Amino acid sequence: MIVLVAACSERLDTSANCPTLCTDNALVFKDTTLDIVQSDSAFGGFTGVGERWPAPGLATSNGFGYLYETFVPVVNRPDSADIRQVLRFDTLPRIVSATDTTPITSLRDSKLLLVLDTARSSIPRVGTTTVSLYDVDDANAGNDTVPRSLAARFIPSRLIARRTFTRAEVLADTIPGFGSAATSRSFGVAIPDTVMLRFVRSARRLRIGVQVTSPASAALRFVAPSVNSEGLVPRLTYDPSPDTAIKAWLVSTQANLTVPSPERFRAQTLVLQDRTTPLNDGSLEAGGIVGVRSLLRVKIPRAFLASITVVRASLDMVQRPQRAVPGATDGVRMRLRAAIAGPALGTDPRRIVEFLDPTIEGVLLPSLRIVPADSGVKSFDVGEALRLWITQDSARATNLVLYSEGETFQEQRPAFYSRRNSNPALRPRLRVTYTTPRKGAIP
Repeated sequence: MIVLVAACSERLDTSANCPTLCTDNALVFKDTTLDIVQSDSAFGGFTGVGERWPAPGLATSNGFGYLYETFVPVVNRPDSADIRQVLRFDTLPRIVSATDTTPITSLRDSKLLLVLDTARSSIPRVGTTTVSLYDVDDANAGNDTVPRSLAARFIPSRLIARRTFTRAEVLADTIPGFGSAATSRSFGVAIPDTVMLRFVRSARRLRIGVQVTSPASAALRFVAPSVNSEGLVPRLTYDPSPDTAIKAWLVSTQANLTVPSPERFRAQTLVLQDRTTPLNDGSLEAGGIVGVRSLLRVKIPRAFLASITVVRASLDMVQRPQRAVPGATDGVRMRLRAAIAGPALGTDPRRIVEFLDPTIEGVLLPSLRIVPADSGVKSFDVGEALRLWITQDSARATNLVLYSEGETFQEQRPAFYSRRNSNPALRPRLRVTYTTPRKGAIP
């Protein structure tokens, strides 16, 4: 225990100067460490699954649930990862307008509209990058969400369109109405009008497979269908008439409601290649193109916390240096999320680390920049988590989820020593700086 002494605000030396406010003339700060981690483990394979409606087992007030991603990744790392997306447009407007039911016989300006988050994307600074669109639908398939079957349809004969671009071109394509500091960029891929017309007139579903290729590594993150802004979500557009009074159709993604609910994707993530190798020595990792997350189950000393005033609190984790990995000297921001095992998340550890939306039974804590090659103690601020935990039902399990803000677009995957390490000095610990009530002082 470390005891620090601090005078009252006037920095007076004796209690005679402020007998009521500073009864003992000093505010004593105490610092202690607690072993609160009961178990921990790492889980791999996080790229997001896409958007399903409804999400199985995740209840909401209206009886339905949603499993969604804020961003969906499209990645090409020639040496390690290949991640693609499937966007589903099951119903296409086939008439000129809502008031003119004449079947469409021609159209123009067909394109897929996406929004790219440049802050969460890695675009090569030199050379060009290509985004290709494929027709991956099979109307005869009973289950059209099988990754292996969908991956087999990314072939030249099914190519719809492609766009080749430079990083500068993407950064210049700003969105009207967004400030200069915004990281979102409009990203459109033109579709040949003859191809679009074929889908419209044949009453076919349109399932678009999205792939990125580049001589260098590229990782793109597009705004997902579930984001609550119509102008940012993936959409198809085509103009059915040269008459300027008739507006172009804008079509959002739709789920296939004829399949069981766990497979009702509007956007689906396909991992075609994952050569990342997690550590198998019990270390806790987080991050990477195909993301790794770590779960720490904790036990909170509620009686102790209720008897003190917490000044600051941190989870101190000892970093294990990773010097021979890609991006070893580049920093990535890491976060802890406080999670409660409640009705939505249950007790399944994989499910707990899967849901990172801070509105679902948990608290998002401040981030910390970590360089994989570094070592030593890293202190994650968990003060807000303590305030959550001290008021909750003690029968409910409490957890911390360690993850990277660069997941799916930054390759860095820092590692930390686990509770299972044989050396107690290397295990995660809670450090609390606090004060205790002083008799006679005004609260």
